Amino acid sequence: MKHTPNIPYQAPENGSSQAHGPFQARDCVICGYHTACPAQHELGAVRGNTERFMHASHRLWKCPACSAIHSLDQVDFKDIYSNYPLNRRRLDIFARGTLRNLLKRLRLAGVKKNDSILDYGCGNGVFIAYLKEKGYAGAAGYDPYVPEFSHKPGGLFDCVVANDVIEHVPDPRRVIRDCAGMLKPGGLLYVGTADSEGVDMRRLEPHVMRLHQPFHRVIITGKSLQDLGRETGMELIRAYRRSYMDTLMPFANYRFLDEFSKALGHNMDSSLDPAAARIILKRPALLFYALFGYFRPSAFEPAILLRKPARTGLKHFKDSPPDGSYGMEK
Repeated sequence: MKHTPNIPYQAPENGSSQAHGPFQARDCVICGYHTACPAQHELGAVRGNTERFMHASHRLWKCPACSAIHSLDQVDFKDIYSNYPLNRRRLDIFARGTLRNLLKRLRLAGVKKNDSILDYGCGNGVFIAYLKEKGYAGAAGYDPYVPEFSHKPGGLFDCVVANDVIEHVPDPRRVIRDCAGMLKPGGLLYVGTADSEGVDMRRLEPHVMRLHQPFHRVIITGKSLQDLGRETGMELIRAYRRSYMDTLMPFANYRFLDEFSKALGHNMDSSLDPAAARIILKRPALLFYALFGYFRPSAFEPAILLRKPARTGLKHFKDSPPDGSYGMEK
C-alpha cells in the first residue's frame, strides 16, 4: 500500500465524540508535561485499522518530553469493544508459537505450574486456554468487556500478566498499580505494551498497526514503562525490547504480521479471516518476512517483569479502580 500523508481530521464515527480542538492545552498523563498550545509537529491524525474505524480520522498528540502518544478523541469503551476483532482470535499453531515465547519469559522469571496466574485484560481468553493446555491449572482471566471474564477475581495471585493492556486505557499508571495490588508477596508482574518511540507524527501511515486507533489511548516508550514499573516500589528484574511475538518460527514474527496487515490494507478484520492467507501467494515478499522477519523488525514492544517484595515495602495505592474498570472512562 502506498504510504499517505497524515489525513485531515474528521469526527470519528460509531461511538466516538470529538474532543476539544487540537490547539487546546494538553497535559501528558505519563510525565506531567503541560503545553498551552501544542506545536504542529506534535499533532497528527491517522485512520483506524479495523473495518469499523478504518475510514475515520483519529487525532493524536505526541508529548515532546517523554514521547508518549495520546489519542485525543473521547470514546465509549463499551461501544468500541462490543465487537472487537481481536476477541475472535483462535488458539492456532501461530498463536501457540508466540504464546510459547511469552510463557518462556514467565518461566525464566520463576513462574511454576502450580502458581495462580491472572491474565489481566485477557480478551477472549486465548492465553488462558494455552496456559491450561500446558498444565497451568491456576490460570484465570479478567476483561471488563468480555462477558465470560467480566467479573474481576478476588484474592491475590502469584503472577499477574498485563500484556497489550496499558495502551488501551487513559491512565496506564493506574492499571499497573491495580495489577501490583493483586499480587501476593514475592509475586511477579509482567507488563507488555506498544512502543511510541520511532513514530514520526508527520508520517503516521506506516505505523497504523501499532497506533491501532481508536483502541490505543496512550502509547509509551520502553523507558517510560520501566519508570512506571519502578514507581510501584517493586523490583525490576527484567526488561525486554522485542515483542514476545518475535520468534524464529516461520510466520510467527512481528515484521511478518506488520507486512501481512499492510498487504490487506491494514484491516484487522480481514487479517483474522483464514482465507486471507491466500494473499501470500500473490505477494512473494511476504514469504521472505515469514521466514526472516525476526531479523528485520519493523517495531518493538517493550515489556517488563517486576517482583513484589516478599515482605513489606510495596507502596500502597488508594486510587486503584474499585469497580474493576481498568481505569477506563465509561
